[in-house]
Amino acid sequence: MRKKRKNNIKIVLFTIFILFYVSLLFSQSYLEKKEYDQIIKIYEKKDYKRAYQRFKGFIEKYSSTYYLSDVVFYLALLEKNYYSSILLYKELITRFPKYEKADEAYYRLAKLYLLHNNYSESLRTFESLNKEYKKSNYLYGSDYYTGLIYLIKKDYSDSLKFFNRVIKQKKTDKFYILSLIGKANILFEKKKYDQSIDIFKETLNLKDRNYYPSAFFGLGNNYYKLKKYDKAYYYLKRIIKEFPGSSEYELAMEKINFIKDNKTIFDQINWDKYKPEERPLQKQKIDLYSIQIASVKNKRFANDWRIKLKTAGYSTFIKSIKTKEGVFYRTCVGKYEKRSDAEDVLKKIKYDFKLEGTIITIK
Repeated sequence: MRKKRKNNIKIVLFTIFILFYVSLLFSQSYLEKKEYDQIIKIYEKKDYKRAYQRFKGFIEKYSSTYYLSDVVFYLALLEKNYYSSILLYKELITRFPKYEKADEAYYRLAKLYLLHNNYSESLRTFESLNKEYKKSNYLYGSDYYTGLIYLIKKDYSDSLKFFNRVIKQKKTDKFYILSLIGKANILFEKKKYDQSIDIFKETLNLKDRNYYPSAFFGLGNNYYKLKKYDKAYYYLKRIIKEFPGSSEYELAMEKINFIKDNKTIFDQINWDKYKPEERPLQKQKIDLYSIQIASVKNKRFANDWRIKLKTAGYSTFIKSIKTKEGVFYRTCVGKYEKRSDAEDVLKKIKYDFKLEGTIITIK
């Protein structure tokens, strides 16, 4: 009888212990979720610096957390250091291949490689994304960026293949328009000027003014090659008149000044149909703010950065500066009347691409 009573006491004590342990786990899980949700709210308010610090503290506090894959993803997203961000994305896709955002991690990792000129790794990562996640929503953007890489490498055949895959879907979004522009530029390089013109005009028909400067400049270049200088001037002039803050502004101004200084070409244009103010213009001398991303002696390197930032939706241009050490080429983003506007864009660039930049004043 006494032995039975002792066994009952042990069972009661064991049950109490189990209940206590379960309640402790439940309490910890509740606190864990509550803290995680708080950090997500901070992130959604775009207080990225604070969110980053809180995520780091969270992972140190709960090293085996249920939210580990999510926390690693957000740390990779918020990490300012390019190499650290890459390591985090690689850790995520290696440890959590079935994570719901693993395809996005592949996509962002490939874009990071692209933005830092590592084209081979970028291509490999985009290929892995296509292979492992055949139903991913990121395959569409992956096709565009793969086409862009081949375009940069001047592999026009493969570039055209991927641009056509995007165009075929006819989603009429930014990737669709950028793929049309990419295809038009390839046709220009292949000296198929009439076909290139048709596609540039197709982009104008979509009525998205964000891409008008690229289309106008492409049309201007094509008509110039066809020696239709009237039409070339018309489209270049529209950039100067309507888009003074665009990345194509400086290039259009150079071309127009060349037309103005070349008497043979100048005399072939019927200036009577243009108002005096619509004839060749001198560069506007207005103090504006811009964001300097790079300042290098190699113009090709500066232009690579210009193209990459432009494809991400930023207005970019190159400005040459003469110094005692020689000519430097600055890759710049935007032209802003207010410094605060430039600072807002710089914050976004730092967040999106792990790039540092400097606010400068330009004429």
